[in-house]
Amino acid sequence: MDYANVLGELEQACADFQIPALRVTAERQLADFGKRSDAIGAGKYILANSQVPTTMFFALRGIKEAVVSGYSILGVDATLALRDELFHLAVENSRIYAPFVLESLCWTVAVITKRLWGDLSEEKRATFIQVLCNDILDHATPCIGIATTKYILDEVSGGSRCSDLHVPWEFHYACKVSFERLYMPSIFEASLKVLHRQLQRSYGSSQLEPGGNQTIAYERRSALHIAEKVLGWTFTSSDPEKVIDASFGQTKGGSRGNTSGVDGQYDDASDLDDLDGFENQNGSLMFNDETQNRTPFFPLSWQPLLLNRDILGMFFSVYDAAVKDQMHTFFSPGSAHLALQCLIQVSGIRGKDIFSAPTSKESDALRIEYAQIIMRGQLGLIRRICAADLSSEGSEGVVMATTQMVRRFIEAQLDERPLSATNGQRLHPLTLLAASVPETFEYFNEAGKLMSMLLRAASGILESDMIQHIDEDFGDMDNYFVMQAFDELASAWSSVINEIREWIFMEDANGTYREDVRQNPVLNTNEAPDMLLKNNADNPSVLASFMQFLATAAHLIRSDYIQLRMLMCEDSVYGNDAHGDVSVIDQGLLAKDYVVYEDQLQFFALLSRLDIRTSMDRLHESLCSRCNALQSEFGRIESKIKSGELAESGGNSSQKTIDLLHEQIQWIILLIGHTLADSGISERVLIPQPIIEYSASCLSPEQDMVIQNVMVILKLLQFELESSSSELVAYVSPLLIETIYWLLRRIGPIYLLFNSSDYRRMSSSLISAFGASSEGGNGQAIVQGLLNFVRCTFDQWSSEEDLLHMCISLLRELSQCSSISQEITQSPLFTPLVLYLFDNISRIPESTHSSIVEALELLTCYSHSAERDHYFSKIKALIMHGIINTLSNKDFENQCHDSRIVSSILDGLDMMDGLLSAANFRNMDMIFQVMFEMHPILARLLSVYSSGDEVPRKVVQVLESAMRYLDISSLADDDYLLQFSHNIRDILRQYHALKQKSGVSLNSSTDIDSLGETTMLISTMSYFIRNEMGFAANEASKSTNRAVSDSYGETEVFGLYCIHTTVSLEQLQAPNVLRGYMQFLSEMIQYRTPSLLRWLPLPVWHRVVAMLVKGTDNEIFDVCRRTYEAVSKLGAYLKVVGLGDAPEGLQQVLSNGIKQMLSKLLETLLFSPFDAELVEPAGVALVTLGLLDPEHLQACFIELFSSVHSGAAFAERLSATLSKFNSELESSEPIKNLLASTDLIPDPIDGAALRQPLFEFLVNARAVLRIK
Repeated sequence: MDYANVLGELEQACADFQIPALRVTAERQLADFGKRSDAIGAGKYILANSQVPTTMFFALRGIKEAVVSGYSILGVDATLALRDELFHLAVENSRIYAPFVLESLCWTVAVITKRLWGDLSEEKRATFIQVLCNDILDHATPCIGIATTKYILDEVSGGSRCSDLHVPWEFHYACKVSFERLYMPSIFEASLKVLHRQLQRSYGSSQLEPGGNQTIAYERRSALHIAEKVLGWTFTSSDPEKVIDASFGQTKGGSRGNTSGVDGQYDDASDLDDLDGFENQNGSLMFNDETQNRTPFFPLSWQPLLLNRDILGMFFSVYDAAVKDQMHTFFSPGSAHLALQCLIQVSGIRGKDIFSAPTSKESDALRIEYAQIIMRGQLGLIRRICAADLSSEGSEGVVMATTQMVRRFIEAQLDERPLSATNGQRLHPLTLLAASVPETFEYFNEAGKLMSMLLRAASGILESDMIQHIDEDFGDMDNYFVMQAFDELASAWSSVINEIREWIFMEDANGTYREDVRQNPVLNTNEAPDMLLKNNADNPSVLASFMQFLATAAHLIRSDYIQLRMLMCEDSVYGNDAHGDVSVIDQGLLAKDYVVYEDQLQFFALLSRLDIRTSMDRLHESLCSRCNALQSEFGRIESKIKSGELAESGGNSSQKTIDLLHEQIQWIILLIGHTLADSGISERVLIPQPIIEYSASCLSPEQDMVIQNVMVILKLLQFELESSSSELVAYVSPLLIETIYWLLRRIGPIYLLFNSSDYRRMSSSLISAFGASSEGGNGQAIVQGLLNFVRCTFDQWSSEEDLLHMCISLLRELSQCSSISQEITQSPLFTPLVLYLFDNISRIPESTHSSIVEALELLTCYSHSAERDHYFSKIKALIMHGIINTLSNKDFENQCHDSRIVSSILDGLDMMDGLLSAANFRNMDMIFQVMFEMHPILARLLSVYSSGDEVPRKVVQVLESAMRYLDISSLADDDYLLQFSHNIRDILRQYHALKQKSGVSLNSSTDIDSLGETTMLISTMSYFIRNEMGFAANEASKSTNRAVSDSYGETEVFGLYCIHTTVSLEQLQAPNVLRGYMQFLSEMIQYRTPSLLRWLPLPVWHRVVAMLVKGTDNEIFDVCRRTYEAVSKLGAYLKVVGLGDAPEGLQQVLSNGIKQMLSKLLETLLFSPFDAELVEPAGVALVTLGLLDPEHLQACFIELFSSVHSGAAFAERLSATLSKFNSELESSEPIKNLLASTDLIPDPIDGAALRQPLFEFLVNARAVLRIK
């Protein structure tokens, strides 16, 4: 072969690649080079003779591809010789080859090394690893050992940078296990020795003369690259569960990326440092990283290296030296950044294995020593940051890294439970630290100072010209790195405070967190560390001291945060001049501050509750001073208006001043609101215990700043509403009023008319201020005052939708508390409020009508019977009036598309939706009656309007709410049940006819409105079947009447038919739509299989089966799980009950579908990246389908064996694995129970009992079949 011609052709292709017109042809030629039979020989010739770096790069790629594809032909000895030859070539030409060629050469050596790994003896593996270690220790410039080792770590890790070798998964896993257990420690140790030597040289450099003859380390690789990769390594585990997770690869719903460049190469060959984040070509990961934000678990064998005092301290020293080495005399460029990444990893070392020792005393001693080293090192970094100018270039990296170190260290320590115990209790992690590590309190104190310093730095930036550049680059200050760093530390502190509070709560609940703990005799010291015994430390005393310390440190953070927020308010008001003279406070925000800054506000609340007295005093002072200033400014403006001075001078400066005060008061209210109450999304919320204790310590309500703050805010609301009715309305802030209502919504249900029996001890001041009149409280007066405020708000701010929504939301939240609802309905102000809203509904934005109806109906349910009926009739008339008047118009069908008519109908349907949302046991019968009366109205609307109009969508929304909120079992008798079912079916028929009439038999639109309509239709049927069946185990519904059950079954089947005949497959496969559809289909098969077989048309069965086949291998976890459940349930029914006299066409569809699902499911389970949590339901589906068609399953396995290209040994292993699995299934009790079942709808196979044989079969099979 004339390799000279090959060289010329490849060089020409590289040149053509740079010409756009010739790029496609050249790219194909370059990609085909590795497929040549003589690619290795030609590649070596090119490396020896070419002077074009790009040509050498592609030659190396061809060699790598040729080795991977032709390894079995090439043989072990030839491949080993090639690897050694290429490695020595790299060493000899390290100063000659272009950097990216050298990188590619090292990468090729790494790939060949991994491919050889399974066929080499331990001696040959160790020999090459020792060669690499020796080269690393020699540390030539550039160091080929470091570069090659870095790529070997990438290849062996099994992560996203692992090359495709076309070998079974088992090979990759065995390679990783062998490498990490036998060779990686020596590689890591070699890198540490190099770092230590570099550090020693840098220390000695201070004795050299300035301008001395030092050699600049220009290499791109560093021993820190190796250390950083090792410290981020995800180790394999001997735990069978974790091996299973690794064997199944990526979880469902995980992110999948694409490789840039051609065949896994990277576009920017000159910067191969930045390869993080790339996936393999198939987008899958071979092994799952447990988490990206935690240090991995290291095994016990790494304890001497990672918990070594000198090694841990060395990483901090290396960073210091790399920062000082600005000329890169001893450390490569980027070493400081890599050192910080290493420090982040070592700051979070965790796990029982790495800290295990013969005794608990020795184990905890290891934790103590490790924590002390990390704290000391981080303290140095923190102090350096606090003394630095954060506006200087390059400060971002060290600030962000340090705060991440602190967070990772604290969270790792909180996760680790010491083994020692004192006074009969296991030590809390913070107790161990506080009592055993002298630097603990200093560490947390410095972290608190760093938080304050970050806040002050942000304040300083706001007061300087630099804020303009930050706004341009980052949007606002909260996106700048100083605030992101603050958020990191705030998260860490929040973890500490919540951990202590949770421990105190649990101990208090158990009656052990008081003096009686210390009075008990010591049950078991469990070899507690000597320092703890000497200090007589126990959890209660140490944690109490820790909380007191945090309270002291928190004061400065709170003050600086308030100051920063006040400055941000100034910037938002006065800084707005550059973007036009617009009032920021009145613009209205798409995302409210209490949503955007919720994490910071919750952190402030945690800090405030550490010292509630000081915090409330400061907030009260800030609130009162600004409220007084606001009132004074309003008074000054009012005087100017009366005298006419304002018209002459203009009011811009006054507007700015008022805007600033409004903005600052709004933020103070947000801080107060989060301090006084938690959100209560998932559980019942009570008044926080620190607030009760503080209030109880106050001598009178006048000294209780909790009460006084609330009263000042109520007075402020009154002042703002009174000003709204005067000539000052232009200066009033609806956003501030909205924020006050937000606070009242947050604290009202908790504080107003609270039940004292919910608390062990309650403050008399709180009872007096917010309690019921029966307890001498003033709660009723506040409730009545709120009703008056609501009335004024609707009267004066009827055009502010956000404000009205918040006002209504307040009423809705108050309605959830029976005592408050009863007080509201008994108030003399309630009826006038209701009548006002009814009479002025046309003046109020239509978007609020639904919420108004819901809130009023929820409240009026607590009225006396006659009043409740009266209110309900008013609400019903309000809903029906506009719709009935519109429909009764003789010209309705001609004018139905008039905007006013459409608006009236939509408004009525919206209010009906609100009424349905308010359904409960008190008003269920009345709402059902309205729904019966709405049936002909809804049917008429569907017969008039076209598909794509807003009215049909709103009808579907009303139908969905009816199925969601109405309880079908509350209907009086079978006649009503039948009528309701018939009504729903009739509406669905009208909807189906609407789609047919509009010429949209299959709606393929994927716009948001259309997808929303489809989702609502599917949800309607899903709610309907769950409502009617009541999650029954079989087809017997809540009604025992067979005719009723059949009627509902027919309605549900028609709903499925309607979905499939009005929605395209494209729409059904949209993620949110598909989730809902699979849930509904699974429930239909679980409860209504006989009904489906009886009524569902054959064409729809085709589509149902197609959806089940598509769902067996979907990216979305819930879709897969629901699909497997549906297949298992359907298969169990067909196996036990059978198809009976079902039409031949249906039998054929199901038979073909079973074959398709079997093939697809088997392929998915054995070859695809798969979530281990889905193996059980997927395995049950596979076994069930196998029982239905064992011949096809056997054929699938035969085809599978014939396709295995890994040799006879693998085929024998597969056959043995399958035989064992079959024998275990034959003796399986769950399968016997299924086959013996006589239920009308049999339960599927119990997956828990099949878990072990399923996992064993799949893990062993995938180890051979999954190729990468």
